Amino acid sequence: MRKLLFILSLAVTTSLSSFGQYSMDFGLNLGAANYLGEIGGGPGEARPFLLDMKFQQTNISVGGFYRMNFTRNIAAKVAFNYSRIEGADSLTGEPTRIARNLSFRTDLLEFNLTGEYTFFSFNDMSRRSKNRVDFSSYVTAGVGVLFYYPYANFNDKWYYLRPLQTEGVENAYDEMAIVVPFGIGANFTFNRKIRLGIEFAYRFTNTDYLDDISTDFAYDSELPFEESKIFANRSAEAFARGDADLPDPGFYVSGSNRGGDGNDGYLIGNISLSYVIASGNNFSKSIYRRFINRRKKRTKF
Repeated sequence: MRKLLFILSLAVTTSLSSFGQYSMDFGLNLGAANYLGEIGGGPGEARPFLLDMKFQQTNISVGGFYRMNFTRNIAAKVAFNYSRIEGADSLTGEPTRIARNLSFRTDLLEFNLTGEYTFFSFNDMSRRSKNRVDFSSYVTAGVGVLFYYPYANFNDKWYYLRPLQTEGVENAYDEMAIVVPFGIGANFTFNRKIRLGIEFAYRFTNTDYLDDISTDFAYDSELPFEESKIFANRSAEAFARGDADLPDPGFYVSGSNRGGDGNDGYLIGNISLSYVIASGNNFSKSIYRRFINRRKKRTKF
């Protein structure tokens, strides 16, 4: 049995060490995040999908990752990201949203596992130079867990919205959701050691509450706190500004529509920098030798 285990361990280790020119890398990414949901959006009527994003509300995204290549074309990546998204009805040119007058800021903590398929690669682009540069481009998709924390501002103070249950206690929601990233990326690898990447991936989620908005304006009897009433309906603040182009205030009373159909999502675009552990470098060789020597000492034939 021990002999069989040793042979299997040796086979797995040898396979991993030969799975490609660059077997694994780990690093950090920095970029920007933008939200797509009920709040804000572009001028005019709501537009489909990414066209309704408000790009001036773009915010920061930062994280880290570990990636393993199984073949020349297939890899898996484990990643963690912190991002912030925000939106405000006051920034759109659409009167019904301006009159609704809602806004938010949400912090996102995302853990995901994604697969990558490399559909194009160009090795050693700078063949006349001493510095080797490899290029690859890929599509990516996966699944993850998202923790989200929506806030809103009132009188220069930020309030955490989830416990306020702004759409009534019967519409309370969890702080955790499922996230499904899908996107495209590219990498430049320098001298088989340092990898510079760029990636754009949209995140689909199974929640409509990243912005704390989904259903109808709640009745006061359904709201648990005085602060809940402040954030449940802020249309009066918009009408108090005296804008004659706003619609009938009767559209914003208790029981009328507050949100919209469909779940919320967000886009992350980032630049990454990682260190490559290639199958032939000193780091992987030392790990391989230590593993084999340890197995030899423990195995008796």
